[in-house]
Amino acid sequence: MPHYNGRMVRFLALACIILLTAPTAWSQGRSRPIRARRPAEPQQAPTFSKEVVRIMQQKCHTCHRPGEVAPFSLLTYQDTLPHVRDIEQVIESGEMPPWRPEVGDFRDDRRLEPGQQETLLKWIATGSSEGNPDDLPPPLQFNLDWTLGQPDLVLIHDEYTPDPEAPDDYRCFSVPTNLLADNKIRAVEIRPGNSRIVHHVILYGDPTGASLALDNAEEGPGYSCYGDAGIDLAQIYGGWAPGNRPQVLPAGTAQTLRAASRISIQIHYHPDRTLQSDETRIGLYFTEEESTQELLYFPLVNQNFSIPPGETNFEVTTGFTNPFPGVKLYAVLPHMHLLGRQIGVEITLPGEPMREIVRIDD
Repeated sequence: MPHYNGRMVRFLALACIILLTAPTAWSQGRSRPIRARRPAEPQQAPTFSKEVVRIMQQKCHTCHRPGEVAPFSLLTYQDTLPHVRDIEQVIESGEMPPWRPEVGDFRDDRRLEPGQQETLLKWIATGSSEGNPDDLPPPLQFNLDWTLGQPDLVLIHDEYTPDPEAPDDYRCFSVPTNLLADNKIRAVEIRPGNSRIVHHVILYGDPTGASLALDNAEEGPGYSCYGDAGIDLAQIYGGWAPGNRPQVLPAGTAQTLRAASRISIQIHYHPDRTLQSDETRIGLYFTEEESTQELLYFPLVNQNFSIPPGETNFEVTTGFTNPFPGVKLYAVLPHMHLLGRQIGVEITLPGEPMREIVRIDD
């Protein structure tokens, strides 16, 4: 049986309804009288204050506001009006709101629903009216700095200035936690110091302090690192890429941070040919709630392959059999660096056929 995506199914259902309910002008060779219908009342054009801002609150405002990664704000009508043609273009192309997975059902899906897309495009096509300010909903409340409020522990690496002419710079910074006892992490928030050059961030827990020797072995802040932090026994404590929002773990779930651990902060810098510095901050939120589940990051990595010359579609795979009984899959984080074009993850549960849980085609 062919598989249709949700948009196609709705289209087919609508087509059937139209065909079944359309008035027929001819039946059994005789004409029927066709009654004149009253013209439909013209639909009122959407306005920013009534319809548009409510869609933007759901899909845009977490990034398009002062201090966040998006290049301009969309909080108010005055903020939004100069960008209506850009908005029209990126909606029609599907570039915005950004959402890359072709397969997978995820929390906080940013894609516009068909009705929302239609409303925004109609608003632009009919003149982008502000409407009545009395129709505005209450504005969303955002903390201006830490999204989750003041962290229990803040880590900051030494200021670093990458070579402005370098194409990419992968740098790790060994930072002490100075914790006297083990702590349970319920959330992590990463605040890039300079979003113009910070491409992504990954946090590696270093319980033995091995990253300090690597940091001290190179001049200047931090040490060169690619792929990982270059240390054994590292545990991943989360990461950041543009658009990522900090998540609080479910009740009863946490990550253990050992006493006296260091954190190796891996940052991928992408310099913009101007002299730019960065001091990225890490906020850790602890919980004293008794946790019954430990969150672990399990990397799926294949580093033992060679792409033949001229090959344009070379598949690389890896996998593992889960050794932990009763484990629950909480998230999946596809990530590529250089030549990758497509990435996906498949899972086979006991007694069930294999299924895709995520796929990104570009």
